[in-house]
Order: sequence, then structure tokens, then C-alpha cells
Amino acid sequence: MKKIKSLIVVFFCFSAVCLQAQSGWTREAKGLYLQASASHFSSNDYYTTEGRLADQGSTFNTSAFLIYGEYGISNRLTAIVDLPLVRLNSFSTTETVGGVGNIQLGVKYRLLKNFPLSLQVALDIPSNDGNNFAQSKNANDFGEFDEINLPLSDGEFNIWTTLAASHGFKNGKSYVSAFSSVNFRTENFSNQFQAGAEVGHLFFNKLYLIGKLKIQERLSSENNVQSGSFLFGEGTTFTSYGITSMYKLTDHLNLVAQYSDYSGFLVERKNIYDGGTFSLGVAFEL
Repeated sequence: MKKIKSLIVVFFCFSAVCLQAQSGWTREAKGLYLQASASHFSSNDYYTTEGRLADQGSTFNTSAFLIYGEYGISNRLTAIVDLPLVRLNSFSTTETVGGVGNIQLGVKYRLLKNFPLSLQVALDIPSNDGNNFAQSKNANDFGEFDEINLPLSDGEFNIWTTLAASHGFKNGKSYVSAFSSVNFRTENFSNQFQAGAEVGHLFFNKLYLIGKLKIQERLSSENNVQSGSFLFGEGTTFTSYGITSMYKLTDHLNLVAQYSDYSGFLVERKNIYDGGTFSLGVAFEL
């Protein structure tokens, strides 16, 4: 059963569009998990801050190469790092701008010895001041090239606090997890609330399939003074769903693939481009 739990923990570590480790389990002391993944998103369906679908006429694209890691400081305390080494943003009508995204450093502590309930605190460190302008490919009617801000970072510190619980079933092949998070933002941005759940099952002792559901709401009913690029996330709300697969290549190496998308059936889509994100990565566990 201990081995099964160790395998299960791997699947909470998959990160793309941020995907963070949202489970009640922590790593064993000196246990190591590393994942490298690439993701891509493309859409021209933009939902305004009022929740209205507005076809922008120009497709927004974003791609990223990410490194995610966990290390067991003790059996109950895990250190976490999430590093977007390269993030590329563009519209179909603009040049591509790129750089390093926000760096996240965190710790997760298992609150109970006999039940996987954990509290995680993570700090988002901005990689720049939130300004990264892309120039249009073609000149406007005045012969000038327009610019639009496509930031790789929101330029502010975030503190994420997450409470998560998990349960592994007696068959040793299935589990469920649930979590809730609050993102305490600075620089006059609105705080955010997230909650979600996932269920996973191991097939053929080689392939894990995991279904995920998550919502995000803003924790303010007032219009915030912050605005600007939708990439800052001010007033962004959504329901997201996805499926993750992890295939065991060796005892220590796994192939990870994920698809996620947005919906408005629980929380309305606001200030967000709606579309699917595809991710592919490899994971190493020791």
C-alpha cells in the first residue's frame, strides 16, 4: 500500500497553465520528483470582464516550457518549485514575445499522520514588471506599428494557501482528491479563490487516467483599479476541466500528457480566452 501511495503522489505533480500539486499526500523524506513539460494554447474566443463572448478576430497563442519539482524534506514536509523557463505569447497579428514566467516556491505540510490532509503555502515571484510589448506585424492606416502588452508576469507577488485532502481506495488503484485555495495578491489586484477535485485510476498497472475539475472566483465584488492585459488575471473567473494520462516507462520514468479546457457551467467565464491547452512531458521520480 505504501508503494501504491508513492505512485499516486506522482500524478498530483503535473503542472501546465499551472497546474499545481493539489493533494493531501506529501513526499517521503529525501524523495525526489522532477517533471519537464511543454504546453500550447490557441484561441480567438475572448470572454470580457462582463462575461460576454467577443470574437477578437485575432488568435491569441501562448506556449511554455516548464520545470516542476518536489523534494521531501521530511515525511511530512515537502519543498516545491515551479519554474516556467520559457513562455511565448503572441497574437496572429503580432510578433512573438518571450521570457521567463513567474517563479513559484512553496512548502507543503501533512497535517495528520493517519490521513492525507495537507496545507501548502507558495510564493509567486514576478520575473519582470509586467510590461512586455509585442509589435503588430503590419502598419496601421497612419503607417505606424501598434503595440500590445503581452506580459509574461503580472509584476506582483502572490501568496497561495491551499488545503487539500486525498483518499486512496482499498483496491490500490483508485483515488480521489479535493482542495481549496486562496491567492493573496498585491499591487491592488483582487484576491482569488479556487476549489477543485480529481479522481484517478490505474489501468493495466501502467497507465493512470485522471479527471480534474476546478473553479476560480474573485474575492471582491468591487471593480478593481487594476486593469490592462487579460494576462494579469484581474477579474478572471472560470470553470476548468481536464484529463491527464501518465504512462509508466520505467520504475523511475513516466510519460505525461494532458488536455484541459474551460466552461461556464459552474462559474462564468470572465476576462479569459476560452480554448483547450495541450501538454506533454516526462517525469522522473526517485
